[in-house]
Amino acid sequence: MKRILIVGVNWFGDALMLTPAPRALKENFPDCYVAIMAVERVRDIFEDNPYVDEVIVFDEKKSQRSLRSKLRFIRELKQKQFDTVFLVHRSFTRALICYLAGIKERIGYRRLKNAFILTKKIAVLATREGHRQDYYLNLFEQSGIPCKNKIPQFFIPDTIRRRSSTLVQTFSGSHQYVIGVHVAANWQPKRWPALHFAELCDRLIQDLNAAVVLTGAEADRGAVDEVLAAMREKPYDLCGKTTVKQLAAVMEQMNCFVSADSGPAHLAAAVGIPTLILFGPTKEAITAPRGSRVITLRKSDSCQAPCYNERCQDNVCMTAISVDDAYQKIKEILIYE
Repeated sequence: MKRILIVGVNWFGDALMLTPAPRALKENFPDCYVAIMAVERVRDIFEDNPYVDEVIVFDEKKSQRSLRSKLRFIRELKQKQFDTVFLVHRSFTRALICYLAGIKERIGYRRLKNAFILTKKIAVLATREGHRQDYYLNLFEQSGIPCKNKIPQFFIPDTIRRRSSTLVQTFSGSHQYVIGVHVAANWQPKRWPALHFAELCDRLIQDLNAAVVLTGAEADRGAVDEVLAAMREKPYDLCGKTTVKQLAAVMEQMNCFVSADSGPAHLAAAVGIPTLILFGPTKEAITAPRGSRVITLRKSDSCQAPCYNERCQDNVCMTAISVDDAYQKIKEILIYE
């Protein structure tokens, strides 16, 4: 393997789970060229990564939506002369594109719809209860590339780290702790109630003299504003005000980070800070970030959680986690860290 393409997954946390793969490839083939094919929203995960030589953006819902743009992408991909592709993404379209681009070795999980495209078919893992990262990395391990270190990594340029350090100093000087809080999630039933978050943030500010930093993308503005409206104290609002790299650099200087099962929770864990994740309809054994500083909290025993029901209306599995449950866990983290 000399020129290797990895067709990555679309979700932020899942993309971070994939970062041990290029590291393993470079360890086994030090002179190989590794590129990641991914959607725009996860580009930052792979840029500045010393084990990734190129990030190739493919987004069939946006930049490659038309047939003409797909054909242009195939021509451009063919010119890059990759000899091997790992098809981590399940997409038939992406697999077909790699076939038409002339990539000779096409490695992926065996499925009926892609059987004629793959040159090496890996049997799908027997259990569906295993960690999602194991599912992704197994594709490489079954191809003779051991992934010894499975802790995800996120790389931040020094220039961004220096600027973010100055930002943190503006709100950390008079506080004992800096605590990040992410109140959103990509689907509603995974969210902890806004009133719970508001009460928790007030207690952290009042009782622990903490600088509470609310994070999020601009799309999370509504969820953040709902929490802000219910608070008595004033947190620091960074929602929509940072890039992913800037947010990661700010996170590095936090004492801990609190979130439901979300992309920012995976980011916080990847930069190595203590991360408390509140779980409800999803299962921590499948999607929790890996790392020694990841703490999970689940309290529901009154429903079938984890259920992965995106249309759930009562959200009992998340409301079962009390403000005091989360507050006491954070105090434990701050004491022992």
